[in-house]
Amino acid sequence: MADSENSRTLPAVACGKIKSSTGRRGNIPYTIDRRNLLSVASRLLNSRIEDPDGPRTEPGPTPVREMWPRWYARHQQRVRATRVRERLEKEMVDEAGGLPVATLPNVGMDGAVEVHSFADIDRMAFQLDAQHLSQARAELRRRRRRWKEADRRLGYSAAVALEQELAERAGISGRVMWITRSSSLIEVTAKLHCLIVMHDPGVKFEDAPWPELRTMLKDLIRIAEKCRPKSCNGPAYPGKAAGVRGILNLAKQYQDAASKLGQGSSKPNQAPRRLLALHAMELYLSAFLLAKGVDPATIRGFRHDLGERTRIASEAGLVLRKRTMAHLATLSASNECHVISYAPELISTLSQMNRVMATVDELSRKVRKALRASCQNPLR
Repeated sequence: MADSENSRTLPAVACGKIKSSTGRRGNIPYTIDRRNLLSVASRLLNSRIEDPDGPRTEPGPTPVREMWPRWYARHQQRVRATRVRERLEKEMVDEAGGLPVATLPNVGMDGAVEVHSFADIDRMAFQLDAQHLSQARAELRRRRRRWKEADRRLGYSAAVALEQELAERAGISGRVMWITRSSSLIEVTAKLHCLIVMHDPGVKFEDAPWPELRTMLKDLIRIAEKCRPKSCNGPAYPGKAAGVRGILNLAKQYQDAASKLGQGSSKPNQAPRRLLALHAMELYLSAFLLAKGVDPATIRGFRHDLGERTRIASEAGLVLRKRTMAHLATLSASNECHVISYAPELISTLSQMNRVMATVDELSRKVRKALRASCQNPLR
């Protein structure tokens, strides 16, 4: 995104040396610069935006902490739709032999001019003779016909429409969040992150106030991380004393429940099944990390971040197929857990249920196999 890691508009800042048992400060890297600012902010928000006291029970407007996951899920859907549209656009140009435009030679002092419609040709008709006018219309008609034929095969128009629809949804969600009153530091961080993502996604604007806003977001990230509750304070966290065997057994129960929901019905309800499967994945990875000596407080800090769990588990010796690793990273990047919980209208755009269940099955096998091989009695 930036041409230098140490930009004058957003200098690299070293955060405090608060390390976890994995050698990292939770999910926050040691240095925050323009290349990783937005990704660091989204990881922090994913791990901190949820209310630690549980769902709200008092009536009133939806708080920012509930709006941000919905907006971010829609934003990620729009990002994926844009990538699909860009890929299809390149295929369209290759298959159709170019864009649906015609070239008018020797028009005025501009030389060759590209036109996109017959109306454009008509406006310049007085500068062309009859032969060139007829050739231009025939060329535009021919190129449009080839473009439409390629569109029918590739579905480019549908991809453009989907991208526009998702962009509109994300825009509405973001604008509503901006005008909602914040009640905490992390909610202010969420609103500023949303503002920069929607208006300066490449983190390139150099005119005020964008460099200053990026600096503010970086400061908020640093302050929010310093304010992270310490695991030694307050009452014991529920499940703090859970062992590896207990977590594995619980993961198996969620896995079995997800499997049963897919049986006995031609059209099973996929949302509960997917949620059970995702939780089983978290538990299997948590059991492996706990067995490898990762601090329980660090594991809890990952919240629903399957990508970070998988990365550390892989470094600790868990061997998974490349396809499974990629799928776990996709589940994390697309915030599938938040989509299921807060954006049910987007469930149809998530990964295939068969792929989700295959990932759970592989985690179940590989985690147990790795723990059995690591020591004689790893599940104690």
